[in-house]
Parts: sequence; structure tokens; C-alpha cells
Amino acid sequence: MRKEALEAAKSLVHLDFPDCSLAVLGGSAVRKQVTLYSDLDIVIYDNSKELPFRKTVAAFGWVTELFILNSTSYRELFDAGINEGNPTLQRIIAEGEVIRADEDGLEVLEEARADLAYGPMPWGEYELDHARYEITEHIQDLKGSTQLCETWFVASKLSEALCKLMLRANNQWIGEGKHLIRNLRLFDPEKGTALEAGLEELYRNDSMEQLIALTLQWLEPYGGPLLEGFEVY
Repeated sequence: MRKEALEAAKSLVHLDFPDCSLAVLGGSAVRKQVTLYSDLDIVIYDNSKELPFRKTVAAFGWVTELFILNSTSYRELFDAGINEGNPTLQRIIAEGEVIRADEDGLEVLEEARADLAYGPMPWGEYELDHARYEITEHIQDLKGSTQLCETWFVASKLSEALCKLMLRANNQWIGEGKHLIRNLRLFDPEKGTALEAGLEELYRNDSMEQLIALTLQWLEPYGGPLLEGFEVY
């Protein structure tokens, strides 16, 4: 029988990580967006034994993704998330439901909150140009595509690159998969709606003009399309 999400998380932590310093439940369970296909995301901070960083288990009716940190790994993993503009672990810890926390765990919790409050490392000219170059290549591929399925794949890559540009150029965190468009909608609902409309026009009506026009419009404040002269370091 499937337990309620928080109760399942508490039971799992009690059984498998009784000595952990911090355990936090995140994801859809905390946002009250659970579906039949949702899993549980739990970050564990535990110095009691050697453990893998990530482990997937089935318990109490849930598939659970465990992210297991210790004193020698957590800061490196936090910093990697900051450098990528995607601090998944800090988000779960700072925004999730705390199941267990001792003094050491509370220090990690405060670090996660401080990281999120500080924000991502700003993009410089090179990062912006690299994004423009990548997006321009996708536009060229889209215009030259003659196979419907290939067009869809290119559009998917283009939409990801556009979201990352809009977010990182404005000192916002990004995300993976569905979280990328969610973060764009949170930052700028109008842009999120416009991108969705452009993709729908392409997928439903096999028309790429709206998506291309949107892309060129979004590139304009950053210098427009870029191919010739760009150098990779």
C-alpha cells in the first residue's frame, strides 16, 4: 500500500539513515503536484558510512531518488550546481520539507539557502556569444530541415537553448527538462507563453516561421544571430 508522500519519506529515512544529519524531501511531493507517476526526491547528508551519491530505491509504494551527501562531497556538488546555473541539490534542501536535522545538518541547510539567495554566476560576453552562436546554428538547421522528425529534434534543442539564454542572461537559475520551461514562466510568463505558442505552431501545423521570428526577437537585445567570427576557447 502506498503511504502518503511525507510519511513514506520519514519511514525510509528512519529505516535506512537513522544517523543522518539532514534529510529533506523535495520535488512534486512538496509542491502538492503528485501524480500516479511521481517519485520522491530526498537529499540525505550522512557521514556515518561510505555511500553512493545517487541511488534509486522502491519503498512504501514509491520510487525514490536519494541524493546522498557527506562532509567531503557536498560543497563540491553545491559548487558544480552553481557553476552550471542549476543548483538542484540546494533547491531541494532549501525549499523542501525537512525530515531530520541536527546541528551539522542545519549548517548545510543554511549554506543551501545562502547559495540560492546569492544567485548564479553572471554570464560574461563569451558566454552570451556562445549561446547566440548555438541558437543561430539551430535556426540554420531548422530552416534547412526537410524531415519532420528531424525538425522536431532541432526545435527541442532550440527551445532549451532559448530558455537558458533568457534565464542566464538575466541572472536567473536554469533547470533540467520540464523545470527549464517552468523557470522561464516564473521569470517571464509572457515569454513562456510565447515560446509554447511557437512550438505548438510547429508541432501541430508544421510551421516554423513563428518560432524563428520569436528566436530572432529574443536574440536582438544581445546582438542578434552570430556565426561568422565566433571563436571557441
